[in-house]
Amino acid sequence: MPPSRPARHARAARAAERFGWTDVLASISDAIVVLDADGVVDEVNPAAELLIGIAASQAIGHGAARAFGMRRTNHWIAELVDATLREAVTHRRAEEQLWAAGRDVVVSAACAPILDAGGALRGAVLVLHDLTLQHAIESATRRAEGLAALDAVAAGLAHEIRNPLGGIKGAAQLLRSGVQDPDLVRCTDMIVHEVERLVGLVDQLQDLGSPPALRLEPVNIHRIVNDVIDLERQAPEWGTIGIVAEFDPSLPPVLGDPAQLHQVFLNLVKNAAEALGGRGTITIATRMDPGYRVRRHGDHQKILTVTVTDSGPGVREGDRARLFAPFFSTKARGSGLGLALCQRILAQHGGTIVHEAPDTGGARFRITLPVSDSHGH
Repeated sequence: MPPSRPARHARAARAAERFGWTDVLASISDAIVVLDADGVVDEVNPAAELLIGIAASQAIGHGAARAFGMRRTNHWIAELVDATLREAVTHRRAEEQLWAAGRDVVVSAACAPILDAGGALRGAVLVLHDLTLQHAIESATRRAEGLAALDAVAAGLAHEIRNPLGGIKGAAQLLRSGVQDPDLVRCTDMIVHEVERLVGLVDQLQDLGSPPALRLEPVNIHRIVNDVIDLERQAPEWGTIGIVAEFDPSLPPVLGDPAQLHQVFLNLVKNAAEALGGRGTITIATRMDPGYRVRRHGDHQKILTVTVTDSGPGVREGDRARLFAPFFSTKARGSGLGLALCQRILAQHGGTIVHEAPDTGGARFRITLPVSDSHGH
């Protein structure tokens, strides 16, 4: 026989006394906002502070419209709360845009009335769930399915192109050894250089269509990033570019393939440096996303985030939707495969990559990776 309502209430009261509502709210990864019957904010959990980018001390004591709705994209929060308090029924929004912590995110929302034992309205509780990671994973999955169609094309091209390229390179090198005219020497050197570039493109295409198997091990993401920075700083085109490292030293390792992850961050730092043209700043930041979980191999895992931001001209709005498409490039001699390869490698790792346009200008790429299994529970 199920317990009676008074017994359930008594049990709930004992649980509240034992844990404390603040502790309960703090343990929830979704954003929770508790409001009184007048729509004034009473409680904001840490996940809400992180998502919305507002301290609890700034929100508590203010109405929802003032606390969260000052920007036009956030007006719907106050509307949702008002409807819930007015009708005393739960209202939901499947997807809404929210200006949060300096960027637009997509969230789902539910606002439920809080009723006392007699059915009188005491307030409302608003729950916001960040859909950013879910959307990124869905997008990555769609791209991965599209890239899978390249398998046969890549294999065929690699076979049909690689052998003729080898012959062209050999012939050019033979010619190079038998000519003295400086102009002819330059021509043969150009042929060899361009053949080597095409071979590299074929290799990239083959990796995109049929990526090598991952060799997974616990990886310190900071070591990977630092190795990439040290390597790229030696390039003559680096110029006076400055690096700002905002690393969380407490980050756990990720379970990854060091060589493949090195390739991802090498591509991103190289792209940022090219966008800067030898002058500007690249900021690389790492942190845990305590509210994010992704199901992998049946388990929930914590996620860490790495952002690579440059102070360059940014990406034109019309180009942003195609950034990860194979063969699309904003550079005159770009292959258009670098970001597609990054996306493919990260998808293999159970991670994601998205482009963001910071308000301050430039471009930002946000990478998420699940932490090593031994740290994920």
